Amino acid sequence: MIHRLIYPCEQAAKLSSRAMEQALTMPERVRLRLHLMMCERCTNFSRQIEFLRRASRKIPEVLENDAD
Repeated sequence: MIHRLIYPCEQAAKLSSRAMEQALTMPERVRLRLHLMMCERCTNFSRQIEFLRRASRKIPEVLENDAD
């Protein structure tokens, strides 16, 4: 029963990536969170995606400061 609630790693990775661009549904968020609680590799992947998203948002700011 629990295996039906938790996404496989491939699906969790896709949702982690998609979550950076658009909101996930409540069931998707819950199932993804369950997966991340149990899977260190996917948790690391999700953190790396979040880091890249934050870094990419700062690129225009950095380029603007370099132009001054």
